[in-house]
Amino acid sequence: MQVPSLEPDLILPLLFICLVLVCILCTSCLILVIVVIRLTIHGQRSIPLEAKEKKDDAKEKVKEKVKEEVEKTIKKLTDPVQDLFHSAQDHLKHPKNPFTQQPISQYFRSDHSSANMSHVQNMVAVAQNDGNTILFQVNKNFEIIFYESRTPSERIPRKKYDMNTLKIKGKSIKVNPKLPIISAVAFTHPESCGGRAQVRVYYVDRDSLFLREIIRVGDKDEDWNDGLDFNDKDFTICEVSGLAANVFQSAGDKKSFQIKVYYQRDGADEFADVSYNVVGVTDEWGTRPNVTEA
Repeated sequence: MQVPSLEPDLILPLLFICLVLVCILCTSCLILVIVVIRLTIHGQRSIPLEAKEKKDDAKEKVKEKVKEEVEKTIKKLTDPVQDLFHSAQDHLKHPKNPFTQQPISQYFRSDHSSANMSHVQNMVAVAQNDGNTILFQVNKNFEIIFYESRTPSERIPRKKYDMNTLKIKGKSIKVNPKLPIISAVAFTHPESCGGRAQVRVYYVDRDSLFLREIIRVGDKDEDWNDGLDFNDKDFTICEVSGLAANVFQSAGDKKSFQIKVYYQRDGADEFADVSYNVVGVTDEWGTRPNVTEA
């Protein structure tokens, strides 16, 4: 059997086609090599960048941790110093006999009627929705303590009141020795704190003449916390002011449900000012100076 031979006229076109195919194949291989080289270079560059980013993240985490530890350490160191400073202030204001721990003032006679008065007489009581009463009082150490009844009735057989020192995160709350006045309100509102019972206490800051608020939401087992919205306002009270608070409840009218705190900002102004909050509508506190003016 004879193999057919190509005609001379077809040889050149076939050779040209083969040459074109070889060129295409070589070009494809070259492109593939270039792509591989670029991917390799990019990978080598990205690894140090990723490593650097991870290293920077690690440094930031270490810095944050160190910062937290430093803040905790400073707080641990400053709290005892602050407590010692407060104790020294209390001792200077009300010095005691080191042997009997009795106030030195009792050994001296005074003709002033104020000598027979005590900051321990500052107390206020609120009634809760279940009928139980909470009585707040300032003790001899200028701390707020409270007595909470177990039953609404005072009839026999009686139940003793639970007595506790008001604390936030384990630390007792001290009032201003120059102005150891307190006030409080108790209420519930369906649009505030999930309708749970609320108790709010108002007093003057230990180291300034700013009014402060403490809140308890829920039953007697719940913790006390600072009233941040009220405290951020730094309402100022003068040294001769009294302090009173109430809550106005109007059935079916959320906008009429208000907490009102009465006090004097300026000793030269004999008229009371009021700070108020519309419960269940907004947490914003407003102030109205001199309630005798419109």
